[in-house]
Amino acid sequence: MLPSSIFDAGNGQKRGIASVMISTALRTAIVSGVLPADQPLPQSELAAGFGTSIIPVREALKQLEAEGLVAFMPNRGAMVTGMTEDDIIEYSEIRASLEEMAARHAVSRMSRVDLARIEDAYDAFVQGAAQATGRHRSGELNRAFHNAIYAAAQRPRLLEMIDDLHIRLNRYIRSHLEIAGRKEATDIEHAAIMQACRRHDAEEVARLTKQHILEAADISVKVIRARMATP
Repeated sequence: MLPSSIFDAGNGQKRGIASVMISTALRTAIVSGVLPADQPLPQSELAAGFGTSIIPVREALKQLEAEGLVAFMPNRGAMVTGMTEDDIIEYSEIRASLEEMAARHAVSRMSRVDLARIEDAYDAFVQGAAQATGRHRSGELNRAFHNAIYAAAQRPRLLEMIDDLHIRLNRYIRSHLEIAGRKEATDIEHAAIMQACRRHDAEEVARLTKQHILEAADISVKVIRARMATP
């Protein structure tokens, strides 16, 4: 049985919801952990819950399959995918390299308008993260800050690849925020990145960005490992 809360997502629409809204609701539920790895996703149950036919449900699941969040298993149907520890490490290393590249390109060509937009995103993160009631909201603000930097790179295909990796990894990497004091450490790391942006120091922003991502990934893997070892 699927959790009923997933059917209340999608901008408050419970009936007549289109495939894009179904994919949005399921993506949110997967990324937030409401739908865990290996959770079956029966198309008939989803169609009944969202008040649609099977067709938009199938389209939504195909979209999520392309994003690496869902897999179609022989004789079992659609299921939420999971990642091994090695998967998380490998994807994180790729993501760190791509974001390092994006940061370097961004700062090298950053205008005053770009910097003002980054400042706004940073201020929104500082203010919003302090008031955020959950990791999901804090994660959104974090992503907005980093994306504000990368936007200045004007490399749309690079940003698409980064976004794809973020979607795949987000439900695992946010685990590092469970460590006491980790949020404060993250705030310090963001402040250092912001200061380097103000100095237009492309190499320092790139270095700090890669270090920031790899450290969060390493801590998250340790949290996940400890969680699995606990009865």
